[in-house]
Amino acid sequence: MKHPCLLFLVCLVVAACSKDPQELPSYLVLEGWIENGGHPYVLLSESIPLGSDRDVHPADLVASMAKWARVTVTDGTRDVVLTGYVDQRYFPPYVYSTDEITGVVGKTYAIRVEYKDYLATATTTIPEPVPIDSLRIRTRQDSTCTIGCCFTDPPAKGNYYKVFTMTSDKDRRWQPSSMACVSDEVIDGPTEVPLFCAQRMMDYLNYPNLYYGDDVWVKLCTMDEYGYRFWKNFELSQSSSLGIIWLNNKVESNIQGAVGYWIGYGVDKPKRIYLR
Repeated sequence: MKHPCLLFLVCLVVAACSKDPQELPSYLVLEGWIENGGHPYVLLSESIPLGSDRDVHPADLVASMAKWARVTVTDGTRDVVLTGYVDQRYFPPYVYSTDEITGVVGKTYAIRVEYKDYLATATTTIPEPVPIDSLRIRTRQDSTCTIGCCFTDPPAKGNYYKVFTMTSDKDRRWQPSSMACVSDEVIDGPTEVPLFCAQRMMDYLNYPNLYYGDDVWVKLCTMDEYGYRFWKNFELSQSSSLGIIWLNNKVESNIQGAVGYWIGYGVDKPKRIYLR
């Protein structure tokens, strides 16, 4: 798939209510994923320590980009160094990728990032995809809607899900759907996940932000437990300020030497719904 799903955690923001930001350490922030049938995508940045009296601005995020890193992905057979390039679908607009590795269900992928004095490593496996059974409009209020994403959780335990959306004429990439992360600890068999809104970078988070007339694509991703834990922490840490996520360096992650995530997604065919 040409449009990967992405968390827009382009930099880790460390809130410092009582400390001088200059005294806080910086962290390498790694955002990476690979889907079955897709290629690896990685965004890198350094954290921005912020005091309680300072806001984050786009210029801060651009300055935090790690543009000269060595990023290597291993598929169990070979090591491939990813190429960094400008991609305007993201902000900051710089990603690492390669078309020499394509995701396969059941396969494990390791990542190694070398940047300045940082060394970060992680592994992930792409689980079996679960198809979307149907999409429906759940509620209507004024000019907005919510969507029901219906699927069937398999009998086997250890299934974890995250839903992404892409609205035609508004998005050029997949956006995380807020509060749409579930595990089979609380679901079994036929399931419906409500979709209230897309979380867009540098955009205020309004509930809901799906409108009549929108043409929406929905993608259901399966992932491992590490990916699920990350997304649950992400959702608990949401801020409505410009869509930026306020986290700290203790957020659970499968990465050694950095913060963020490296997730293998199992993806079936996305489905489309017209909100009319």
